[in-house]
Amino acid sequence: MDMFGMMNDMIGNVEHMTSGANCQTFSSSTVISYSNLGDGPKVYHETSETRSAPGGIRETRRTVRDSNSGLEQMSIGHHIRERAHIMQRSRNHRTGDAAAFDDEWRRETSRFRPQRGLGYRRHESSSGRRSEGTHLAIEGPEGSPSRQARRYDW
Repeated sequence: MDMFGMMNDMIGNVEHMTSGANCQTFSSSTVISYSNLGDGPKVYHETSETRSAPGGIRETRRTVRDSNSGLEQMSIGHHIRERAHIMQRSRNHRTGDAAAFDDEWRRETSRFRPQRGLGYRRHESSSGRRSEGTHLAIEGPEGSPSRQARRYDW
C-alpha cells in the first residue's frame, strides 16, 4: 500500500472537484498552545477559516490571541478573484494605553480638522427624506449609482 500515492490521488481528486462551477468549500484550522511554567499560564490561540464559492469569491477570517504578549488580532478578507478588501483590528492588553493614545490622537489631529464637517451622516427632514444641500463626502461621476440616495451610515 503506497500511502504517498494515495495521498496524491486524494489531493488530485479534491483539486478536480473544486475546479467545478458548482463547488463551494470551507476549511478551518485552529492552533492552541498552553504552558504553565510557574509565572502564570500562557495561552496562544490562532484560528484561520476560508470559505470559497465559484467565480473566485472567497472570505477569509483569521484571529490570534497571545496571552504572553497581550496581542489580540482579527482580520476578515473579502476576495473577488485577484481583488480583495481586508479589514484588520488589533489591540494589546499589555500596553494598556489605548485611552491615553486616543486622547493624544484627538489633540494632535484637532488642529487639522475642518471647522465645518462634511455631511457624512444622513440629515432627514420630518418627512423622512434627506434634506437638500447634504452631499456625500466623495461623489461618483454624474449619473453613476453612487450619486443616488443609496448610502450607508455607520
